[in-house]
Amino acid sequence: MAFNDTALTEDGAALAAAYPYLSLHTTGGVSSSASESTAARQPAGWANSNGDLSAADIAFTGGAASGPVVRVGYWSAQTGGTYGGGCLLTGDQTFNAAGEYTVDSITEPVTSS
Repeated sequence: MAFNDTALTEDGAALAAAYPYLSLHTTGGVSSSASESTAARQPAGWANSNGDLSAADIAFTGGAASGPVVRVGYWSAQTGGTYGGGCLLTGDQTFNAAGEYTVDSITEPVTSS
């Protein structure tokens, strides 16, 4: 038997509470906390639907002008803290000339198997 929606929502809530901040990274895969950009971490503002976590319209500033952005990282704290993974970005993967970047949306499914 798989976990039901109530259990998955509780699991998602625990992950959202454990990793409430997002970072932007300039290179690499999601298994590493390396290559964090100079943009300040931002609150994720996770939405939780049956354990599927999603965040949208997260604005970052302070990145390298016109520099690369390839992935989002999940963190336990605004500075320092524990890295909990992340996701690769699609579409536009460059800070603008002012060092700004907006993550349109990300979704992290929490599933049972």
